[in-house]
Amino acid sequence: MSSTQKETYIDALDPTIFTYIQYGDYADRYPTHTVQAFPQTFYDEMRAASAGLFRIFCKAAQVLQNAPDDFARAMDLPRELLPYLRIPNAFRLPTWLSRFDFVLDEKGHIRMVEINADTPCFIVESFYANGIAAEYHGRRDPNAGTQTQLRDFLTRIHNHLAAPVADLNRQTLTHRPFVFSCFDDYPEDLATTRFLMEEMRKGAPHGDIRFLSFYEMEIDDMGIPLIDNTYASALYRLHPMEILIDERTPTGEPLGALFLDLYKNGTFAMMNPPEAILLQNKSFMALVYALARTEQFLTPAECALVERCLVPSYFEDDFAALMDGTYIRKEIWGREGKNVRLVEKQGGHTETVHEKNPDNADDIICRESCAAMYQDFIRQPHFTHTVDSGTIEGCLTLSCFMLFDAPSAVGARFSPSEIAGTEAYFLPLVTAE
Repeated sequence: MSSTQKETYIDALDPTIFTYIQYGDYADRYPTHTVQAFPQTFYDEMRAASAGLFRIFCKAAQVLQNAPDDFARAMDLPRELLPYLRIPNAFRLPTWLSRFDFVLDEKGHIRMVEINADTPCFIVESFYANGIAAEYHGRRDPNAGTQTQLRDFLTRIHNHLAAPVADLNRQTLTHRPFVFSCFDDYPEDLATTRFLMEEMRKGAPHGDIRFLSFYEMEIDDMGIPLIDNTYASALYRLHPMEILIDERTPTGEPLGALFLDLYKNGTFAMMNPPEAILLQNKSFMALVYALARTEQFLTPAECALVERCLVPSYFEDDFAALMDGTYIRKEIWGREGKNVRLVEKQGGHTETVHEKNPDNADDIICRESCAAMYQDFIRQPHFTHTVDSGTIEGCLTLSCFMLFDAPSAVGARFSPSEIAGTEAYFLPLVTAE
């Protein structure tokens, strides 16, 4: 090996794009050294399942939007959000950018366990770093072409929401600002936001596309004012809607409600739209599962897809009637594995046999949940991969991104625990030859 040869693909990653290769104070760097191979048919299946589930989830979202508010409140949706969940958005979909998460069962079949429909991350890893790793190892990248797909998706959004306006007096075009925003002291959020912003800039090079930290954002009666006396026409926000709705100004005014009133009045568009929170709510999977079990609302093919791919999911109120067995209990608004429990139900008695305690639980920002949901516990196959500290055994969480209703990049995280949290590694995927 020459002195200039890189030891792993990690050294080939651009640290200005993938800024959190060394994450926090973990001893190991975030990416694994090794890659995981699956056949192309496996990735095709994951994408087809995600596309089918997305259509089903959109149908179920309409059920929830048409239901009385009491039903939404029973699912622990914030009362303050209800007025904003039925506003038609530009693309007529409840979420534009989402991520389905799957685990493998003992037979190697994919089983969907979560959807992040509001503020999905893991974008830099899947759309950028996965390709670097595949190229380094001389393997086929299952995500080849998806970065261009992402750019085209963002360009379409920009051109629809921030198209330039003709200034007849000056005979020029005024570009309407498209603003990307997050709290810029959280490295993963900042890197994700800037990555998406740069892809939109490449697709719309003449646009007015800029970053604004949430710490610096203000609102007034006309919307979101910017430094040059213009206003944002559209906003990408990497900040959970269920947290935003409760935030207040320094003087105690309801900042979240004021912000969403401006959105409702059409002063700016927002990505993702507020109704993404319907799908983000973990008990939404219980709603989808219940609708499939009735065999009335969904087509036979859709019911079969739910039965095959969605892990059986239940409302908290239905747990007592379930058969004895092992279940995962998830709080409605939990994130990063926080407060996830493995419970054993036996003869009317329920015992917690394991509770997930993420390493940085105090740093995980999530809304306090007033309810939970349950899923069947899926026993997973174990895989072996190499990280900085050596070779370890663990389980995979597999993801598929949706750009509107089109499946796109896939990705994987590798965790020593069967319930993945912040300790999970980024594991590149390649196509088996």
